[in-house]
Amino acid sequence: MSLTEQIIQEIDLLPPTELEVIYQEVARRMSNISRATKLLAKYRGKGRGIWSMDAQDYVKQLRQDTRG
Repeated sequence: MSLTEQIIQEIDLLPPTELEVIYQEVARRMSNISRATKLLAKYRGKGRGIWSMDAQDYVKQLRQDTRG
């Protein structure tokens, strides 16, 4: 049985007042995730054209410099 299935079984045993507490906490966390995702999407790609090389190539070069 997966952890999710175990949690659902435990939730089934809770009284409505405790279910409400869990619902509120899950809703708060989902809202935080959604807000962070939207914020990050707003800035995605903004650095394009600023750097003289691709970001992945830059990271590879830094790794080679520190190892070599």
